[in-house]
Amino acid sequence: MPTSSVNHQLTNVSWGLGFGALAALTNYFLAVEVYGSVTILLGQLFVFLALFSRGLSAALVAAVMSAAAVYLYTQNLFFFVTLIAEVVTVYALFQRRMPILLADLLYWLALGIPATYLYLPTITDLPNDFLLLILAKLVFNGLLYTALAILVFQLVPRSWRVVPMQSVSDSLTGRIFYLSFLSIIVASLSVSFLYTTRSARQVEAQIVSDLSSKANSLREVTDDFLNDYVVAVRNLRDNLQAVASYDEQVEIMDRTQHNYPSFVSMLRANAEGKILHGAPNHTMSELLKQNTTVPDIDDRDYFQQPKETQQGFVSSAFRGRGFGTQPIIAISQPLLTENGFQGIVEGSLDLPELTRLVRKTDIDPQFQAVVVTDDQDQIIFSSEKFSLVSLANFTPRNVINLYSQELPLTRIDNEDLLYTQRINSYGWNIYVFSTPSRLTDLFSYNLIILVIFLAIITTLLALVTRRFALEITHPLDSLAEQLKQDTNADLSFDKSEMSREVRTIADSLVAARKLMVSFNRQLQNQVAEKTSDLEHLNSKLEKLAHEDGLTELLNRRTFDDLAEQRYHEAMATRQPVALILMDIDHFKRINDTMGHPVGDECIRSVGWLLKEYFERQGCLVGRYGGEEFAVFMSDSRDLLKLAEQFQNALATQCQANGETIPLSMSMGIVEVRQNFSGGSFRRLVAQADKLLYQSKDSGRNRISIETL
Repeated sequence: MPTSSVNHQLTNVSWGLGFGALAALTNYFLAVEVYGSVTILLGQLFVFLALFSRGLSAALVAAVMSAAAVYLYTQNLFFFVTLIAEVVTVYALFQRRMPILLADLLYWLALGIPATYLYLPTITDLPNDFLLLILAKLVFNGLLYTALAILVFQLVPRSWRVVPMQSVSDSLTGRIFYLSFLSIIVASLSVSFLYTTRSARQVEAQIVSDLSSKANSLREVTDDFLNDYVVAVRNLRDNLQAVASYDEQVEIMDRTQHNYPSFVSMLRANAEGKILHGAPNHTMSELLKQNTTVPDIDDRDYFQQPKETQQGFVSSAFRGRGFGTQPIIAISQPLLTENGFQGIVEGSLDLPELTRLVRKTDIDPQFQAVVVTDDQDQIIFSSEKFSLVSLANFTPRNVINLYSQELPLTRIDNEDLLYTQRINSYGWNIYVFSTPSRLTDLFSYNLIILVIFLAIITTLLALVTRRFALEITHPLDSLAEQLKQDTNADLSFDKSEMSREVRTIADSLVAARKLMVSFNRQLQNQVAEKTSDLEHLNSKLEKLAHEDGLTELLNRRTFDDLAEQRYHEAMATRQPVALILMDIDHFKRINDTMGHPVGDECIRSVGWLLKEYFERQGCLVGRYGGEEFAVFMSDSRDLLKLAEQFQNALATQCQANGETIPLSMSMGIVEVRQNFSGGSFRRLVAQADKLLYQSKDSGRNRISIETL
């Protein structure tokens, strides 16, 4: 091979490496995600620039680098193959004098889309409507970076070009139309992608907010629902203990059951588990007719638990016996006297009552559904659209989610559903589901609008550009016709008129631009000043709203809000958490003997040490009161060792007026490692506070720890 040819190929390879580096960086770092894993690969712009300006060899080098970056981003070799095949196909069609934009469109319709349609279902289970949206996005993506590459190529210096690009048309009308159409394509697709992405994020945020709101509402409603009936049983217990007459007790029970019709039955049993009487009376009568002896309930949890703990009890869901076989929840209270346990009073709560509660949360049955399970993951309510059986075990199984980054995705009855979960104080799991159709419908709607818009704009653009080109070329054509004639007649074409119009437009545009630039500069300066002032003010306000002024730790309200949020997230994912409440020992003595400034300095030194030992480890740290502090930790590190190290360091931490102020801390620590359905965050705080006072009562400078 001649030396000049070798040098030429090496030069093309060097150009390909340069374009490929730009393509790889763009694809890896600037890829725009649309609907999960599908991306807008703007790096292909540089691959096509290499193809237009340096030929196939440079384009292949750039394509390999670009495709490698896509592989690193997606871990999928399929895109590696399709992107290189795109370059080869477009080059082959380009050599046959086909317009590049049309060549790329033909590639995707004939090869890229069919291959993707056959491949994607082999790696993930996608609904057909979502798969079609992905395929449409790929076509528009290819048109976007190809049209953008052609436009950018017009700005490439001619000295860089080795491969001449054949003009689409020899006429001025055709060239104006082609370049204008490319500009419209780039602008329309860019705006459409950005608008669709932004709109999808907004709809996603609305879905997240809506599901969270309704899940929280349903959690509160179910808590209130059960609390009302727990109080009803407790009141019944108190009323029964207040009277001695059997007839009066039967009447009180009947009246209670009548006032609370969701109790399908109520009963009283003695200390041996023998049913003494029940309500309603006709149900008790039927039970006695069907049995020679009154059934025992000593094997039921709702009897054993109150008997052992002498406290009220709310059972998991189960099927009744004797008084009926429908799914129920038993709520019982112990009957206690000076002689000890005398039996229980119990109400069987009808689960279908939950249907009314769900309606209170404004669940939209067209898009949303609800499943409620008890603390044993048994279904106690499900929306009618699901074919789920009462009391069957249910836990959503997450699947690959291409719809949302904020919500998990599961599949029920072969339907994709986004969902959120909440747990009420009785351990019930509340799942609120939403179909992702609002996201796919949005994309489909925007896609249809885009196609219609491009069709209308293309038609109008063809008419306008033809008219515009004729207005430009008509005087020139007239002049050319006159010049062709062999005559001495004066030319009738008035060149000065056209020049004056062009100059007038140019002068007006220059003047308008100067005015606009001057105005924009003034406006930008004013906006920049106001923005800076507002940002500074907002920063100060936000800091005051969330931090304690003395220690710069979180204030109590912010700490509680953030810690409760992390607590519920950890309970849902069964991750260990811990809460520490601590109090400076004898702090009042420091204030009284050395003054409040010294006391403030000690508070600040404690805050600094808490940041050093806990906040830098990712924990939430807050000032909980005057000399009281709190730490919330969401991992499984050795808390006791860390707390002891903190106590040791605290002893010499406070320096004031040239001397060391000895400090010590009493602490109460609650760890949750096993009982992830143990209750609310407030109960965790109450337990930690109890342990803190235990440390104080046992001599201060102590650590009391309990693991749940």
